[in-house]
Amino acid sequence: MTVFIGLDLAWTPHRETGVCVLEGGAAGVALRALNCSISSPEDFARLCGSSGDDVVVAVDAPLVVEPERRAEAELGKVFGSRHAGAYTATMPFLEKMKGLAGPHLAAHLGNRGFEMDPYRLAAEARGRFALEVFPHPAHIELFGLGLALKYKKGPVATRRRVLREYQGHLTRLLARELLRVTTAASVQEALVPEATHAKGKALKNLEDRLDALTCAYVAYHCWMHGPAGFSVFGCREHGCIVVPNRVAVS
Repeated sequence: MTVFIGLDLAWTPHRETGVCVLEGGAAGVALRALNCSISSPEDFARLCGSSGDDVVVAVDAPLVVEPERRAEAELGKVFGSRHAGAYTATMPFLEKMKGLAGPHLAAHLGNRGFEMDPYRLAAEARGRFALEVFPHPAHIELFGLGLALKYKKGPVATRRRVLREYQGHLTRLLARELLRVTTAASVQEALVPEATHAKGKALKNLEDRLDALTCAYVAYHCWMHGPAGFSVFGCREHGCIVVPNRVAVS
């Protein structure tokens, strides 16, 4: 049994992080948890470390941030024109934004034996692995989109409309790949269109849960297919972003 954890990690510990935990294997996967939590990077590392010996964690946040990091530059060459580029992560930028949760989490995960070189994640591998991911390019690949889904900013009515599109894409993906997950009450609650009627923090909470669900699916996808199922932007030494390859999904 392998555990797949998706973290839509808040850059600061006082904000909510979306958390999704799946468990299973090639024969099927079930949901263990889908929620939002305000916790420290050490707490999230403890969650990952206590989940067993076979764990794949996919984190939406910069993890390894070294001066020669080129992950965002490489990602932008492929996905920038499709509005799925990312802000360049540097330690001065993260310190200015008080957004060091990712590197702190990476340090705690490393102390718990998590491998952060994605190329070490063979298909159906045993062991502990941590991947930095980014939902926008993952959506483009997994959903077959021309442009990224813009649900983060803009008028509330527009965000709600795009979130409903997001829900629809996730519903179809999970129904095709992880049918058992769609039967879980917390997943159904997050994917029902009426959930987008939420306001304020509740709407942001929905967004975080959807992103965490995406991250957990990416963890499963990368484990299921191995390096043939994903692309790596950047490098292990200085920081890299993993994006699933849609062509590996059949």
